[in-house]
Amino acid sequence: MRRIFAAKACVLLLANSAFSASRLNPAEKQTLALTPAVVLVTVSYQVTARFTINNTPLELDGIPYGSTGSGFIYRSDGYIVTNGHVVADANLKDADAQNDLRRRITHDVIVEKVEPIYERRTGRKATGSESDFMHAVDLKIFYKQSPDLKVYLANKAYYQAEIKAYSDPITMGGKDVAILKIEAANLPTLKLGDSSNVHIQEPMTVIGYPAVASRLGLQVLGMESLFVPTVTNGHVSAVKSDFKGTPVIQSDAAISHGNSGGPAFNANGEVIGIATFGPEVAGFNFFVPINTAMEFINQVGVKPDSSLFNQIWAASLDAYDAGKCQSAKSKLQGVLNVMPNEPDAFRLLQASEKCIAEEGFIGRALEGSTWMVASAVALVIVITGILLVRRKAGLATHTVTVDVTPQISPGPDYPPEPEPASQSATSADGNFGSIQVMSGSAAGKRFKITKSGLLIGTDANRCQIVVSEDTVSREHAWIVPVDNRIVVIDRGSTNGTFINSVDSPRVSKVGLQNGDRVYLGKKGAVVLTYLSS
Repeated sequence: MRRIFAAKACVLLLANSAFSASRLNPAEKQTLALTPAVVLVTVSYQVTARFTINNTPLELDGIPYGSTGSGFIYRSDGYIVTNGHVVADANLKDADAQNDLRRRITHDVIVEKVEPIYERRTGRKATGSESDFMHAVDLKIFYKQSPDLKVYLANKAYYQAEIKAYSDPITMGGKDVAILKIEAANLPTLKLGDSSNVHIQEPMTVIGYPAVASRLGLQVLGMESLFVPTVTNGHVSAVKSDFKGTPVIQSDAAISHGNSGGPAFNANGEVIGIATFGPEVAGFNFFVPINTAMEFINQVGVKPDSSLFNQIWAASLDAYDAGKCQSAKSKLQGVLNVMPNEPDAFRLLQASEKCIAEEGFIGRALEGSTWMVASAVALVIVITGILLVRRKAGLATHTVTVDVTPQISPGPDYPPEPEPASQSATSADGNFGSIQVMSGSAAGKRFKITKSGLLIGTDANRCQIVVSEDTVSREHAWIVPVDNRIVVIDRGSTNGTFINSVDSPRVSKVGLQNGDRVYLGKKGAVVLTYLSS
């Protein structure tokens, strides 16, 4: 046995770089694939205030006034979806929006700029209404009617944007969608989903730029931080309607000012909603369904597409994740040629260069040579076979006692007996944890894991967790204590079992950690969560 082990070890060490573990977890990889197409949207004005205090004329010139929001690119030649309320201040065709803008500018300039100067110079608090105060100091406010509407990409490149379609905010009776256009090409894009297929308790990921900041100056976070997107996760809480009867998606995914207009994704990385608003209560945030946004996309007359960037970015992530550092470096350089200074691509390029330096000559040779990897595997098999034959030949010279008692092999209708669960895998009271069903026909139910485990499928006679979805097999998966841990074992299902994301590799047997989600089937119609206590 020692010789067999040594032979395996030598060859496996030789091929180590070719078979290295994934460098990215599934959720991280999916997030990296999506973030380049999420953009920062800004609307800004330069404001001048003239006023008089104690008969002294004063002027504040070049006061920056503006707001930020998020958006996402759906077409590679520069078409972007965001909220109507994100760009309302730049919509010169909307008289109501412009009147509201003037009221807000006047209020903010008075409160944040003029009143503090008045109090310092007079030693008195400003009293009365804003109108009275304006009259007392003879305040006049000026700003150019042409706003500065910009879209910033992840690499900090920015473009002037034009509003192609617009709807008022929901609070003003609109659907809160706007379509912008910038002059660019080969941009990263996102795939749009179908919000009519949204299910309660379906996982939801939101990406955006929640820069909580004053409209005057927007200087709360450092400039570098403004371009770092924030990722939050949650679930679909409900599908409701606004006061006009238009559908809205409710979620417990956290959003804040600045997230508005940003995309919300399903588990497949498809946009299903657009962050729009939420009361100041945790867990109650709302999203415009993507199908509502499609009305405005169709109005503009340009269909969503993919791009060259998407193709080479996906190939780069695959190569890096697989540990193919040489290939990843080459592909990432291609990404940076299309989108210079893209921060995630630049970071992975540096990591790839470090990986190349560490893997050495053998690793680089194996990575670039499929036949060498295959030869290494074949060598393991041949050496192992020879040593096993010799070992059996030696054993045949000895007399042995054989137990001929018939043994029943577990067939496809009977789960195999697990190895006994070690006491260290349980708490003092023998608790193996539980399974919470998050979505599907059994959603909301919780099942305690027993020593013999829980079988999940559509067969009510065999399974402890019974579901009715037609994408789930009769005996789809088995969650059971084995060797100091809780594992999930795929029972030869038709549509596969996946951990934490349907984009992760299909599993046959894998250990679970507290909070892991188990998806049954590629569409994730049934989702389970393992809870260790």
